[in-house]
Amino acid sequence: MLLLLGGCANTLDSRQSVSASTDRLLLPNNPLEAPWQPIVIRFKTPTEYSRAEIDGVPCILGEAKSSWSLLGARVSAPYTLASNLSWRWHVPNLVSGADNESRDRDDAPVRIVVAFKGDREKIDAIDRSAMNMAKLIGGWEIPFASLQYIWEPDAKVDTIINHHTVSRIKKIVVRSGSQGLGSWVDLERDVRADFRRAFAGEEPGEIESIGLMTDTDTLHGTARGCYANVSLR
Repeated sequence: MLLLLGGCANTLDSRQSVSASTDRLLLPNNPLEAPWQPIVIRFKTPTEYSRAEIDGVPCILGEAKSSWSLLGARVSAPYTLASNLSWRWHVPNLVSGADNESRDRDDAPVRIVVAFKGDREKIDAIDRSAMNMAKLIGGWEIPFASLQYIWEPDAKVDTIINHHTVSRIKKIVVRSGSQGLGSWVDLERDVRADFRRAFAGEEPGEIESIGLMTDTDTLHGTARGCYANVSLR
């Protein structure tokens, strides 16, 4: 499964919802508020993102039914140079049979996607060809580099999974197994440290966007997951 967010056909709104503390970008827990915007891929049934509340916590609910799309938010200065990303997930169940290391089972109830800017001239010919094909078919441009934070059934936490088509996409396992299902889970990552680990020998550029993705287009099942308090500082 490919990722969009950078330079996509639907230009992302750069307006921000910022907390009282000016050193932090706090994205709204409402998919209808700026800067969140739906990002739909051609020929794919879109995932539904709606406003919800679970255990008194307002959140964005992703509901996938053999579907795949994202909710994306453009990041503007000064938060483009942020390092700390935090968020909350509420996942009732994992996707049965899913395995992000397998091309044919690449589904997830929740993903947080961080897209980075960079010099696209440095992308190798194989990746450039795959990215061009994705843009031609899907109508969007894959960013220079991206990290997907995922909840996997079996892979160990901190495992880095290479995308099966484009090496500029890396998936990082931040939760594994059934522990925490049905409850709110708080997570925090140093995205720049994660970038350096995932893309050895490279320094991360500016953060371009943050995305939420719930998807079941590979196994054609259903999945639900809630996202809350997505924050950069």
